[in-house]
Amino acid sequence: MKKVLALGYIPKWRGGRQLTGLATGLFDLHNSVNELNLGYKVVIAATDIYEKNIKIDNTEVVGWNKKILLFHTIVRFYRLVFFVCQSWKMHKKYSAISFWGTLLKVIFLDYAIDKEKPDIIHFHGAIYALFIKALWRNRKPVVLRLHGINGFDNTIEHYEIYRNIEKDIVSLPFSFVTFVTSNVCTEWMSKYGKFKCPMIPLINGFNSNIFYVSKDIVEKEYDLITIAGITERKGQGRVLEAMKKLKDENGIVLSYIIVGNGDEEYEKKIKKYAKDNALVVTFVDYCPQTELNKLLWKSKYFIQPSASEGFGKTYIEAAAAGVPSILPQFLPIAKEPGVLSELNAAFTKDESSQSIYELLRTLDFNTITDPIKVSESVAWLSWKSLSQKYITLYNLYSSNE
Repeated sequence: MKKVLALGYIPKWRGGRQLTGLATGLFDLHNSVNELNLGYKVVIAATDIYEKNIKIDNTEVVGWNKKILLFHTIVRFYRLVFFVCQSWKMHKKYSAISFWGTLLKVIFLDYAIDKEKPDIIHFHGAIYALFIKALWRNRKPVVLRLHGINGFDNTIEHYEIYRNIEKDIVSLPFSFVTFVTSNVCTEWMSKYGKFKCPMIPLINGFNSNIFYVSKDIVEKEYDLITIAGITERKGQGRVLEAMKKLKDENGIVLSYIIVGNGDEEYEKKIKKYAKDNALVVTFVDYCPQTELNKLLWKSKYFIQPSASEGFGKTYIEAAAAGVPSILPQFLPIAKEPGVLSELNAAFTKDESSQSIYELLRTLDFNTITDPIKVSESVAWLSWKSLSQKYITLYNLYSSNE
């Protein structure tokens, strides 16, 4: 049994502190590899777990605290100068990267490597890709998964710095790199060039133990649902503006449930807007992942008019639960062949409230698309299926190095 050490974090509903879809996707991928038990065991070194060792579902998780890192540093003090230098270089070259935060993570990674003695190290995201420079004696093989391109997304703070990071990691020595969509892979090559290793699109999936169609008939309480952090980029406010226009100009009143929290000022703003305009909106600050299906079953459409997405796993999860999505046609997932179509999605021209309004007024909210057919359209995207492809990649590109 070969061992893979993945550096990352754990979603809140699994005991961590992260509310992002990226955290859930990271965990679900590696947990599915463990569930298959086909020659690889993944251990996650989690930066947001403060216990020495825990087990979550099929996955062992290595955590940390100050005592653990201090002891590790004292015993291996001769490595400290190297770690300090590498962390400082990253901070000076990319100012958005914290020196102290990077140093702690580098030491934690070194601790986890010494403890677990992995055959493969797995990084997620461009910033963690830089950590290959801080591996003691440059241990390999190292593989990387990229969840999107941030360097050309001006809705993301410090996007110019991310651009420099993304440009620089192309020259680093990875065994293989996977991308969440073929569109992201193609766009990456056009903007930054090719990595010196295989580049493989392997899209995100959904947890089929959580997202599926109810066997019972569930009454639809909401016309629309959004499950995402509440930010201007995700577009909850633009949905409200479209709902107001739909009510004022067409006399159509829709009900909408917003699940998530985020930017406090933006959240206050849209709550006030909903109240001032007498819109039918329900806010749910937090819902465990295991309960999201129940809210999806009660909804006619999942809507998330994001200005940008690396992938957008929630669209797939909604479809798996039998609920069609509404999203802008320019998002990478909307362009991915064989994923979203007229069967399981409706597309706006862009992310604007006007485009959302124009689409909503054409939809028949009294006719529900067959949830079984919607769910079946994405069945091939379950993590149980996709993790088998990951194991094939480990075998092809890493096991013999």
